[in-house]
Amino acid sequence: MSNIAVLVGEKIRALRQSRGLSQEKLAFKSGLNTSYLGQVERGEKSPTIVTLDKIATALDTRLDELFHFDHGTAIEAEPSYADKILFELRGRTEEEKKAVYEFVKQVLWFRDKK
Repeated sequence: MSNIAVLVGEKIRALRQSRGLSQEKLAFKSGLNTSYLGQVERGEKSPTIVTLDKIATALDTRLDELFHFDHGTAIEAEPSYADKILFELRGRTEEEKKAVYEFVKQVLWFRDKK
C-alpha cells in the first residue's frame, strides 16, 4: 500500500487510542466493519473520502486532522485524564455534565477530608 495510506492509518490509530476507543467501538460509531477498520489502520486499505469523513466524525475531529502527521514518531503521547474526561462529556447535556462535576467534587472532598 502507499505511504499515505500507512500514515493515515497510523494517524487514525493514534487518535482512536488517545480517545480511549477500541477498534470495535470506533467501527460501530463510524458504521464500519471492525475488520475493515483494522485494515485501514494498518495501511492495507485505502478508504474513500466518505469513509474517512465517517471516521473523523466518530473521532470527533476534523477530516483534515487525519492528514496532519508527526514525521518524528507515529505514536502520540497518552492523553491526560482531563482530556479523557472531556472526550466522554462531549455530546452530554448540561445537566449530565453538572452531575459529573458534582460527583467529582464530592469524591475529592471526601478524599481530602481524610
